[in-house]
Amino acid sequence: MLGAIWNDDKLMSIIAGLFSALALVLLGYACIQWLIQRPVFELKRVELVGDVERVNLIGFKANVLPKIEGTFFSANLQKVREQVEAQPWVRKAVVQRTWPSGLRIQIQGHTPLALWGETRLVNTYGEVFSANLAEVAEDQQLAVLNGPAGSELLVSKMYVSSIEKLKTLGMWPSRVELSDRYAWSIETDTGITIELGRAQENFSIEQKMDRLLAVYPKITSQVMAAVERIDLRYPRGVAVKGERLAALKPAAASSMKLN
Repeated sequence: MLGAIWNDDKLMSIIAGLFSALALVLLGYACIQWLIQRPVFELKRVELVGDVERVNLIGFKANVLPKIEGTFFSANLQKVREQVEAQPWVRKAVVQRTWPSGLRIQIQGHTPLALWGETRLVNTYGEVFSANLAEVAEDQQLAVLNGPAGSELLVSKMYVSSIEKLKTLGMWPSRVELSDRYAWSIETDTGITIELGRAQENFSIEQKMDRLLAVYPKITSQVMAAVERIDLRYPRGVAVKGERLAALKPAAASSMKLN
């Protein structure tokens, strides 16, 4: 069998051609590997662009740059991106090669919307992140948001919505909380707590807030000064509560119901 192959000039010519082609491919691969490892292609420059105001450059140089391995051709861009996105204040990063020996990193930073709990922040996308709270702008007043795991976006949307609604009443939501039973409460900068409770089948949270906007102007300034809580959990009407309300009405009760 093999003898027949060895003596077949046409078949041997084809085999020789295949071996020659394979040798050229291997030689080309070896040359490329040798070339891309040359010092001229070693990474010498990393450029940061975008939202870099809050990026700690000292921490970036210490925690990211030493972990960038390879050359212009062999650097793992996905790994570099993951390392950059692990840094405080960095939400997203896009890493690109710049000829012949550099990387360009486009950074999208976190924009803080509020505090999440007492130690973390939530951004304008409703994503919780950790960062140095001392780096938040001194003139930026942050509310405190709280809720069960997975409710960050929902609570953030509620906070933004309540800002617009309460602004018409001269109030600002300093704290928005969603309980484990998904009951809402809002503390305002005036010291009043608004109890919204849970959404009901025919009475949504938005409708409860609209009821507050309708009833609030009916509350006299004398009563309002004594109000500590506004309870919107009732299917009909609104209750205002406060220890000092007892002095404003004959019955020694600390709450009043408004329809």
